[in-house]
Amino acid sequence: MIGIIAAMDAEVEQIIQFVDVTKKETIAKTELIYGTMKNVDVVICKSGVGKGNASMATTILCMKNQLDGIINIGTAGGLIQEEKVLDLVISEDIVQADYDTSPLDGQEGLGLWYKADNRLKEKCKEACEQCGISYHVGTIASQDLFMARQEDFNRVMSLFPSSICSEMEAGAIAQVASTFNVPYVIVRSISDTIYHNENAMEFSKYVSLASLQSAKLVYTLIEDLYEEK
Repeated sequence: MIGIIAAMDAEVEQIIQFVDVTKKETIAKTELIYGTMKNVDVVICKSGVGKGNASMATTILCMKNQLDGIINIGTAGGLIQEEKVLDLVISEDIVQADYDTSPLDGQEGLGLWYKADNRLKEKCKEACEQCGISYHVGTIASQDLFMARQEDFNRVMSLFPSSICSEMEAGAIAQVASTFNVPYVIVRSISDTIYHNENAMEFSKYVSLASLQSAKLVYTLIEDLYEEK
């Protein structure tokens, strides 16, 4: 069974279009939607915004099910010049960029790092190529902060210069999945970038396009994963 975690209702709704739903249950306000996608068992849930919500949803998902892997989709802000709106970022690794015990631990206390599953990462790249989706692979900076100020950008890039996007859930999902020893990959759609103000897209239009694109990617990825077996 594959667990699919989406950040927004719109993303869940698009994924469900590709799923034969068999049942639903709600635990601690987290809805789990079970079904099959290309004859593969899947369970879908919405994480909500922020690391607290994301950690709760991922914990429930892992405790309730025997998972072969977790695919997490969502939205992020781009941090490098090459990115454009609706490009995808595939996790090489994830850093909790707001974790800071440096007053006690020095430089080692800056950030918590997690490594995405290599097979899922490579399969994600193949699925993007099959779908004709522009993508980037690198470090996802995760923090309970909607970055809107130049100083936010400066801090992340000075401390974690390999970061290529910033968002608010991946760090928690990576931590919980790693603790449960469940392979995972994080995929983020770029909603805006620090470098290209001219490429802004009205958010409701972006959400619609990004949600459909992410759902198609998940469908292709799951198909490829299980055809391989």
